[in-house]
Amino acid sequence: MIDGDEWRGLLPFTDRAQLTLPLGVRCRDYLPEWVLRRINRDLANNAVRQQRIAETYQRIAVALTAQGIEFMVLKGFSHCPLYCADLAHRPQYDLDLYCPPDQIEKAYAALMMLGYEPFGRTGRTVLDHLPPLILKTGWRPKDDYYDPDIPITLEIHFRFWDAATERFDVSGAERFWDRRRIRSVGSFDYPTLHPSDAFSYAAWHLVRHLLRGDARAYHVYELAQFLDSTVADDMFWRDWRDERLSPMVETIACRLAVEWFGCRVNPVVREFLNALPADVEKWFGLFGFSPLLALERPNKDELFLHLCLANGIEDRFQIIKRRMFPRRLNPYIADAHVPSPDLSLSLKRRFVSAAFLAKRAVHHARTLIPLAQSAIRWRRALSSPPDPQSSRTLRAETARR
Repeated sequence: MIDGDEWRGLLPFTDRAQLTLPLGVRCRDYLPEWVLRRINRDLANNAVRQQRIAETYQRIAVALTAQGIEFMVLKGFSHCPLYCADLAHRPQYDLDLYCPPDQIEKAYAALMMLGYEPFGRTGRTVLDHLPPLILKTGWRPKDDYYDPDIPITLEIHFRFWDAATERFDVSGAERFWDRRRIRSVGSFDYPTLHPSDAFSYAAWHLVRHLLRGDARAYHVYELAQFLDSTVADDMFWRDWRDERLSPMVETIACRLAVEWFGCRVNPVVREFLNALPADVEKWFGLFGFSPLLALERPNKDELFLHLCLANGIEDRFQIIKRRMFPRRLNPYIADAHVPSPDLSLSLKRRFVSAAFLAKRAVHHARTLIPLAQSAIRWRRALSSPPDPQSSRTLRAETARR
């Protein structure tokens, strides 16, 4: 049993992992009364937030459509119901839209006419979208992950995968736009990805964050829900398989979902899981939970998985260089939603930004010794013969589920 003090330490962890709401939904019969009250409050606030996201989307859709700008929704409420049964249970902090590259600047300008302003870094370096857009509402953080007043950030995407940064490519993205579909949620319709493409994109998004060292546990949980809910949908999975030339990234995402949440998978997925390269399977054997543990103990064990996927020596060198010696760290901007800051807020922002950059530098420094230790383990694993027991165990577990 988890006692009261342990719960007080666990809840901040589940908040950071975005797993507090799923915890309350799936385990409510086992939660202490005070924990259940707290999560019920979070669920109520999140329901309000989801309603505000829907209203924000409808306002944006009207503005873009009025100017003849085409777009579609990525992730977010388009994941209901297969990835999440109820949007009130889904934590969401931004609204992601995709626009064709030839329309994205026009779309960006149209949103700025609604009062949105760019936030964070400029340019397109290591990004799949233009700088996020926010409203300067005057909101200030309250140390509450589910505060319904947290302003909704907009991200306008111009590509589905950044091969130049990741140093390897994926297949199928060129068909996403032409295969888009119209779906409904609540009282409105919206354009979004074909269901098969939505799964691939969700997997790409998860693995991209995994390889960049900021994987979110909720994304893994949501993918696990999708795999489990479609375990008997043979037609979907056969169609998905027939449309993909080399679904390595999707398979890695599925492998992570099975590793962390023990979900069931369709035989088509199981076939791909059992065919993972030996070095990728070794990474899961050594470091499969490292991205989750990084929330408490910083590490860069995902680097070794990334090196397995890169195309050649030059690509591997660039990956190591970027992860070990990041050229630029995004500073944290305190009270970014406050318009026209006065002198005291300007000084606060400078101080908080400097403190944040120092904290990130310490974070990278703290990972050096663990990384060296992991490198030794990884080198030894690569020099050892493949372990057939690992694949047999996976086959047995997935078949049993």
